[in-house]
Amino acid sequence: KGDLREDPVNVLPESKYGGINTVTLLTGSTLIGQAGGRYVKAMLSGSKVPVEVQDIDPKEKEDYFNSVLRNRAAVHVDIVVDQEAKQKSLKICNDLDLYLFRARIQSYPGFNCRFPNVNIHVIAKNNMGIYSDLEYSPVKGVFEAISVGTERGNLKYLKAAFALAAKSNRKKVTVVHKAKEWPVSEGSMLEGACKIHKDYKDLLELEFMELEDCISHLVTNPQRFDCIFACDRYATFLATICSGVAGGATLGSAAEIGDHHAVFKPLQTKLSVTNYPLLSPYGIVNTIVDLFNHLGYLKCAEALTCEMKRTMDEGIKTKEFGGKDTGAFVICSIVNRLRCTKSPQ
Repeated sequence: KGDLREDPVNVLPESKYGGINTVTLLTGSTLIGQAGGRYVKAMLSGSKVPVEVQDIDPKEKEDYFNSVLRNRAAVHVDIVVDQEAKQKSLKICNDLDLYLFRARIQSYPGFNCRFPNVNIHVIAKNNMGIYSDLEYSPVKGVFEAISVGTERGNLKYLKAAFALAAKSNRKKVTVVHKAKEWPVSEGSMLEGACKIHKDYKDLLELEFMELEDCISHLVTNPQRFDCIFACDRYATFLATICSGVAGGATLGSAAEIGDHHAVFKPLQTKLSVTNYPLLSPYGIVNTIVDLFNHLGYLKCAEALTCEMKRTMDEGIKTKEFGGKDTGAFVICSIVNRLRCTKSPQ
């Protein structure tokens, strides 16, 4: 517990046979996870993309790790709420060095959006700092929790974060911090951001903002934000606020990314949102879009996004957004339309 990864991850040969990618699918044993798994398989089948899934029994911890290690990509569609499941998720992030957390959040007209035209990417540190999981009791009644970070880790995260922001066609990066309270750890990240930004000054605008100011702007004028960088101390907190002003966590997607491996999740799964009886089909669709982009099927990802927006424009929506349709009906509507169109190349 609490060990920081220093050694590189053992990278196996890419599991792509006959032009077909294999992706690990973890659904869990709950009804929510099983329904999410069916949605994922339907989307992959209807999209006509050469991707197959490998189902993993959630009880087999080593099988899940070895499968993701071999396949390099995974989709996780269960709701993680208990301590054991969270520890397992953190262990995967550490063992595979998934040091980047990205949440993609967008508002859609008619879908509980409190502000129009919200389109924010949160790109944050994922497996250092508080997620080093170092806490203990040296003597009875006294507790210590240590947040561990390194300058090398900050630069590694920032290089990948700026590259991902530029690849995603972001125009402005806001680095959220509390450097006044944490001048050493937070100050190191701000210095690193200035250093790395020199290579992207023609593509990305850079600004720094205190956490309190960021929250104030998010709940009053979220459209001013394009891409948010943050340490893992504030990452899920900021992603939750962003999703709240954009219509809810059920619409967004998340990914935990390393140099060679990635785990894709609905934002509802990443944030452990439990006030919904089922996983939202919209979060599943956006998760598959992220997967397609990661695997290089860019036109397929674009087609899938277009079909989801088409169902929204036609008034097909689930009960959580004031509609009468089931999640399965939403998925079927998208899949049927995809099957009627020419397969994207």
